[in-house]
Amino acid sequence: MNFIWPWALALLVLLPLLVFVYLRGLRRPAQAAAIHPDLALLALARGRSHPLRRHLPPALYLGAVGLSLLAVSRPQAAVPLPDDRTAIMLVLDVSRSMRAQDIEPSRFVAAQQAARTFVKSLPTGTRVGLASFSGSSLLNSPPTTRHADVLAAIDGLTMGFSTAIGDGLIEGLKALPQSDRTAGQTQNQRPTAAIVLLSDGRSNSGVDPLEAAAQVKATGVRVYTVGLGTTGESLRSSRWNPAGRSLDAETLRQIATTTGGRYYEAKSASELSAVYREMGRSLAWSVEWREISGLVGALAGLLLLGSLGASERFTRRLQ
Repeated sequence: MNFIWPWALALLVLLPLLVFVYLRGLRRPAQAAAIHPDLALLALARGRSHPLRRHLPPALYLGAVGLSLLAVSRPQAAVPLPDDRTAIMLVLDVSRSMRAQDIEPSRFVAAQQAARTFVKSLPTGTRVGLASFSGSSLLNSPPTTRHADVLAAIDGLTMGFSTAIGDGLIEGLKALPQSDRTAGQTQNQRPTAAIVLLSDGRSNSGVDPLEAAAQVKATGVRVYTVGLGTTGESLRSSRWNPAGRSLDAETLRQIATTTGGRYYEAKSASELSAVYREMGRSLAWSVEWREISGLVGALAGLLLLGSLGASERFTRRLQ
């Protein structure tokens, strides 16, 4: 929390003074004595003593005074707001190796489900598009605020042979409007355009991925890469992955580093969904500092009403 007038926080020293005055008043002896013919009846009318009931009204009043003094300092809070300027391209690997079932029910289905989660987590005004690649690249949906179109494109993905990561990266870049591709060069915080690329293997066709990353870097667009599946040891050869090629995490990491993005790795469907959910929050939302003096003042008013209500409720009156 920040404060526009931090010097006003010095007024909070009044709180200990109020507490001192209250406690001193509790110890003050009665100014006058009254004689009553039936002390037992008087004690019965008074009822049992409850410390909470006795101290709750002044405690609420003290909280109201404290929040009122805090509001004077004009506090600010970080508020997440949707960034309608953002354009994001999802680029998915649809090579045959995505049929592998080391991630249930399969890599391909898990990637589709995670992509849907990502699109659904975006604010309404965020533009998002979809491109896919195997041996060649394809633009499935240009960036649009009609998220239902992108969800339909995700459902309609089909697989092919080979893996052309560089081509997919270039396809995602070309799909971004020219204004978004050049905006990143003058942005000090983060560009208004980003590419989220997922792959489970090694590039064996098309443009070299690192050359494509250099082209993307020149535009100021950041690339966030996601490695899906196993790393290190090669996968067992299968009809979907005859060469037994493992995930090329190092290339994906270099692509992200070159463009100023970040590399993620997922070895399960739940991890993949969590990765896409995190990226949805970070790419399509911006944090701004907003003054919340009105909110703090309103809370002070509620505490004051609570103090008055508690005092009225717990105070006994003799008729």
